[in-house]
Amino acid sequence: MTSNRFRCIITASVMSRVSLRSVRASFLLRGLYTLISKATVFFFVFAAIVLALYFLGNFQEFLDTTQIFLLSLLEVCLLAEVGTGAFHIVLLFLVQETRHRLLRLVLSFAGVIISYVLLLAFKFLSAWFQM
Repeated sequence: MTSNRFRCIITASVMSRVSLRSVRASFLLRGLYTLISKATVFFFVFAAIVLALYFLGNFQEFLDTTQIFLLSLLEVCLLAEVGTGAFHIVLLFLVQETRHRLLRLVLSFAGVIISYVLLLAFKFLSAWFQM
């Protein structure tokens, strides 16, 4: 009789540890998802601002070194946005959030594709300036 009672206590303690671990993992995964989604938006907005400065610099006749610096900064921002955006898409599938999931997926794919196309275009442009 006593061994059966101890078996129930041990089983209950193991089950509470397992559920506690899954709660911690879920909490960490949700926190990572929040951090990556905010970083993706930050890099996208920062790249848009740098792109606007680059176009403004063309009309205001900024120095060539300033324009090349803006291009290199834009490349770094776009590369960071593509990386965080891809990681955001992966985390979107791991986090079981059902609210607006399709909209977030479409916006993430659109942001990554737009950033990748801009990255390729400005890589070509910076290679052209180096000639």
